[in-house]
Amino acid sequence: MQFILLITISTFGLTDSSLKVATRFNGFLTINTDQPGISVYLDGDLIGVTPITNYSLEAGEYTVSLYDSRSIENEYWNLRKSGPCRKLKALWQLIRIDAATQKVKIIPNQNTKLTFYLRRIDRAPVLAKCLFSGSVIGIFGLGVLTGVLIAK
Repeated sequence: MQFILLITISTFGLTDSSLKVATRFNGFLTINTDQPGISVYLDGDLIGVTPITNYSLEAGEYTVSLYDSRSIENEYWNLRKSGPCRKLKALWQLIRIDAATQKVKIIPNQNTKLTFYLRRIDRAPVLAKCLFSGSVIGIFGLGVLTGVLIAK
């Protein structure tokens, strides 16, 4: 088998990247979004726009995101260095980025499929705000209820 592979390489001049496709330890990744044409990043590197079909990868774990690493870093620095209003805005953007990011495990000889829903990504900050508000109201309400019970 190795002899045939060496003859093929020398005859057709296969490169490292085409050899990667030929190995039996690769898996495949298919990525869809509900709106086509969205940029997709694999471990911070742009791999194309959706839909992406049967993208060959070595077996292992990867991070797939619809946001590039520069935007994540910018929001992180805004969160650390800005005033309170800008920090909240950066926090909500980071929540959106988190909703548009998934860990994926590539298994040899299998196609792993991911689907991102842009409405769900856009709603992530709203849901986080509701959760935060509900928690604050709940804690305040619990404090009032405890104060009333103690006063009696």
